[in-house]
Amino acid sequence: MMIMANKSSFRIAATGAALFACVAVMTPAHAQAVLEGSGEHSTLDCAGGKASVTGTDNQVTVEGACTHLTVEGSGNVVIAQMAAQSTIKVEGISNKVSWRTPGKTAPKVSSAGVGNSVTRAR
Repeated sequence: MMIMANKSSFRIAATGAALFACVAVMTPAHAQAVLEGSGEHSTLDCAGGKASVTGTDNQVTVEGACTHLTVEGSGNVVIAQMAAQSTIKVEGISNKVSWRTPGKTAPKVSSAGVGNSVTRAR
């Protein structure tokens, strides 16, 4: 049995494969919001993904029902909107994180360092 293909059918197949490859590459896996600095006043939108605040004396509001929040450094003040099943990781000195979640759920919290506080926002 012999299969024959003409040039135009090959071009269509190649174009389709190239288009599929471009779509696969352009699709983001998860949103991530990042702030690195000192003395910054900012709002981040993690869009249901991850957020990271690194540095010293930053004041940050994190929106977007984050699934994971990491705060590293010293003297950072962060107010975060977290997803129902989320995690907060704090490392450093004198960081203050307050969080909100839907309903009465609470994020899983880990804290390493001295003088850090992680509390539900009022």
